[in-house]
Amino acid sequence: MPDPDTWDLLVERDDLTAVEVRKASLAPLRPGEVRLAAEKFALTAITATYARLGESELPFFDAFAGPEGHGRVPTWGWARVEESAHPGVEVGTRYFGFLPMSTHVTLTAEPTERGFDDIAPERDFLHPWYRAYLRAGEGDALDDHRLLLKPLYPASFNLAEFLIREHPSATVLVTSASSKTAAGLAALLADHEGITTVGVTAPGHLGFVRGLGHYDTVIGYDELGTAEVPGSVVLVDFTGQADRLFAVYERFGPVLKDALLVGYTHPGAEIEPPEGLTDPEPWIFFTPSEEQRLIEKEGEESYRARYQRAEDAFVADAPQWLTVTRASGPEALVRVYRFLIDGELPAETGTVLSLR
Repeated sequence: MPDPDTWDLLVERDDLTAVEVRKASLAPLRPGEVRLAAEKFALTAITATYARLGESELPFFDAFAGPEGHGRVPTWGWARVEESAHPGVEVGTRYFGFLPMSTHVTLTAEPTERGFDDIAPERDFLHPWYRAYLRAGEGDALDDHRLLLKPLYPASFNLAEFLIREHPSATVLVTSASSKTAAGLAALLADHEGITTVGVTAPGHLGFVRGLGHYDTVIGYDELGTAEVPGSVVLVDFTGQADRLFAVYERFGPVLKDALLVGYTHPGAEIEPPEGLTDPEPWIFFTPSEEQRLIEKEGEESYRARYQRAEDAFVADAPQWLTVTRASGPEALVRVYRFLIDGELPAETGTVLSLR
């Protein structure tokens, strides 16, 4: 096993199951750069999504380049400034942000009111949302729950905003209803009169999803063909699985008014929308774009305050339904990553990996 102080988790670009831990070298900082030492990673289905999108039109493998033929899969985490060559970024400050699964990352900093932005040209292709590093307080009793949900809840919140605005009286059919992002969405829609939510999940997750108490109805995938739902239907798909999309289109046909593709939780997920689905044509919901639209409409301060109240409430409630599994070190990271790619982690848990 490499030096525990400096390593990268590398994945073969053409085989996401081929993974290794390799020693990393740290180059001297150039003016304006900062080096973050990772403390904890959130390992959830979104980590697997970034791996599956590694070679897509949004090539996440290029965010933090690896050696030839390999990628470094990004995730979200807490990290602390270990070295700084920027006078506006202090050593020791803790941040939340987009990180490679490595002990360290070097970024080019431009300070902001909330932290700093990474302005390294090699990451210009990423939406600014992925290049914002936010100052974070020291850990508290909710630190791990917050880390698991903080990368996911923006999608929940902005999806809810979109659906309430565009489909205020629809039945919202949510696949992969056990996923944390779906649970956040359902919780936000639960108090909105006029919208009915139907959660669709695997048979083994039915009890867990019903226990959340957020969905009006919960059904299994095997019940899609006979499901009865009121009014017009809007699909919010988190699976990325073609056969499930076709099943929804076949069952609901004329009453299906919109189809949003949000995630790729299933191991058989396909990145591109499958051909043959029209009227309505499924489309990819991109959280950062919707967030920016809301900020431009109502002002950043108002949006941030409203969002933060909602996230804080969701995190505070999380210990009632979300069990944190804790692990540490590179060997555990390899193991959990493989479980994520295989889709084997239980719905009611989330893994937080400490690097030491």
